[in-house]
Amino acid sequence: DDSQHAKHRTLLIAVWMKNFQVQTLQGEFSMPTSYIDRFGKGSALLHAYADDNSPRATEIQPLFDVMNLQEAQTVLNVPFEGNLLTQIQSVQNMDLTLADFVVPDSLKQWNIIKTDCALKDIPSAHFDIVLTVAGIHHLDDEEQLQFLVATRRVLKTHGRLLMSEVKENSRTSRILDQFVGKYTGTGHTGNYLKDDFVSVAALAGYKAIKRKTIVCPWVFANEDVLFVWMSNFFGLANISKKNLLSQVEDILGLNKRAEALTVDWELDFIFAES
Repeated sequence: DDSQHAKHRTLLIAVWMKNFQVQTLQGEFSMPTSYIDRFGKGSALLHAYADDNSPRATEIQPLFDVMNLQEAQTVLNVPFEGNLLTQIQSVQNMDLTLADFVVPDSLKQWNIIKTDCALKDIPSAHFDIVLTVAGIHHLDDEEQLQFLVATRRVLKTHGRLLMSEVKENSRTSRILDQFVGKYTGTGHTGNYLKDDFVSVAALAGYKAIKRKTIVCPWVFANEDVLFVWMSNFFGLANISKKNLLSQVEDILGLNKRAEALTVDWELDFIFAES
């Protein structure tokens, strides 16, 4: 019965967290750059999400593809993705709530709810969809599980978690930690999706979980646009355009076409039902 399943899951989560704490004490995990350290020391990086995100438009498409944009739905986006969600914001019958772990006063006009990885102040069983885009790699393993449990709490029965995230040991994780981490003031060490993430989502109570790796090309008009946009988006300093382009080409791949430049941005997509 449901209560027995809930007790069993609570016990499994407690054991999983205990193992995580032991491994952390033994130094088996490097701790990620925390969300507060990355985004809470100044508002510029969060403002990058509120500004032009058109180069990243393909990132949201696999999530939109499984949503029925004609159907009335309540959607929670956490952490905040801002202008990447313009397609949803223009849909009349889509009720979109924005939330984040850091909310600067300068983004008041977005009406973002300040929350935490337990989704404090977000109502239970309220949403049809929780949408999270590359938003949890600044949470440690325990916080990621807490976040997954919380997303399931705020979803209605048969609600869906639609998320994308960087995969461990991928080209995307390399560019973030080896390159962005070197040239951004906060540093960057991510806690990316491990091979067992589907099992962790199941531990949080999700079912019908699918995981798929998709390359989402970032599109730029030219090299100058790429340099300015990436510098702002990642908070890069003291780097030349030549060095940035060289690193992007070496690690991700830079595809030069007559009308545009594209960068191969690889993400894993998770589709799950509560």
